Amino acid sequence: MRALLEHRLLRFLLVGGIGYFVNQGVLYLLYDAPLFAWLPPQGADWTTPWFNIRDIRLLIASAAGVEAAIISNFTWHHWWTFAGGSDTRLYLRFLRFNLTSLGSPAISLLMTNTLTPYFGVHYFIANSIGILMGTTWNWLWASRVIWRRQR
Repeated sequence: MRALLEHRLLRFLLVGGIGYFVNQGVLYLLYDAPLFAWLPPQGADWTTPWFNIRDIRLLIASAAGVEAAIISNFTWHHWWTFAGGSDTRLYLRFLRFNLTSLGSPAISLLMTNTLTPYFGVHYFIANSIGILMGTTWNWLWASRVIWRRQR
């Protein structure tokens, strides 16, 4: 049992590494690359009566990067990390994975959209800090809820 746990944890971390690069790649493409000129410019504020976002383009780019990583991670976990490890229907597992994964993206978005505009931390570093903080959260939910076998 311990060997299986260590094997799955290693696969989980490798998939997380892939998700990290997917996240960073989408973040770069939407925030820094000139491909998406139709997005608001970097540093553009978005103000509503309830709140102010200091860099709306960064929020859009970081949210898209997070969701792309969630989709990538789910796909890899389904076919490799936890292959055959759940009796739940695929679409329900994907929905549950997305919902339970909200803790990690919330941490990542909070770190990126706080550390960068308010403290001047480079967005790749801020995003990396958020991703590292959410890894434990993801492992616990994935291994104990999403791909848990029904008894």
